[in-house]
Amino acid sequence: MYVKIRHDGSLGIGRGTEGDAEITMGFGEAHMVAAALEKLAQTARNHKQTYLKTTNVGGGNKIDFMRADDGTITISGDRQTYICTEPEIRELAEKLRHLPPVEVAPPSDYVKKITPSNGLCLVLTNGGNSIRLRLPEAALLKTAIRSSIDSRYYDETIMIGQRRIVVSRTSDLKWQLRGGENTVNFTAFEIEALVAGLHNGILDVLMDLVKSFGADDISDIRVKSVLQRIEQETAKVFGEDKNWKGVVKDLTKRTKSVIGIGEFADERAGRFIDMCKYVYSKLDTIFIEPLFELFSNTFVAET
Repeated sequence: MYVKIRHDGSLGIGRGTEGDAEITMGFGEAHMVAAALEKLAQTARNHKQTYLKTTNVGGGNKIDFMRADDGTITISGDRQTYICTEPEIRELAEKLRHLPPVEVAPPSDYVKKITPSNGLCLVLTNGGNSIRLRLPEAALLKTAIRSSIDSRYYDETIMIGQRRIVVSRTSDLKWQLRGGENTVNFTAFEIEALVAGLHNGILDVLMDLVKSFGADDISDIRVKSVLQRIEQETAKVFGEDKNWKGVVKDLTKRTKSVIGIGEFADERAGRFIDMCKYVYSKLDTIFIEPLFELFSNTFVAET
């Protein structure tokens, strides 16, 4: 089994694969995965353990370790499965415990949470330049950048009312993001960390809202109040047209999966991003600005 440190600073493990066809994890998770591997090697028979990753780097959120009754050892994650021998498992654990230090800017260096003002709650920065973002804009920006990573050239203008953000990739190594009069540049060595930063920034803002509901007997009532607001305000956006009733119901259901009590934390951000992608790509453009204005206010905790 190989261990690879990728350009974005995350780790990949695999055998006979290249590109993204491998099991991935954050650099800081190596020692925890190594501990799980060592336990797997030390257990003689019938052992199963699931490690939940702190990020969805690689597309999945967990790694499964299994040793069957016949001694077969398998590691699965990110749509990959490897059958290993016990010596391979021990060697892999040793490799993960002795990784060289890597200088990679953490996501927080690129995306930071700010005190909300007019819906602006995140700031994207690099090289002394910055762009302030609303929550739906951050969701669409992450989507655009993820799409651009699989390209050699990319050019997209994200329009939300009078707000305009341009995402362009002019070569294999350079990205340019423009918002208003501000331009922020990124290289291929920084772009994955930016994607992770946008995801974690969105999650951070959403968790502030979830935490504001509290953990007392009326926390459910506070959640229901937000759901009611989404249902009522989206209904106003669509007006009397009965054809949109299903969309109102769908957006309310999606909201519950984002802010509901007991939902898995990291999935909240993914679900919110999916909801913004749905509005932006599937609905009539006249609805985008009012719905995103509603999202910018509803999903950000009041300070």
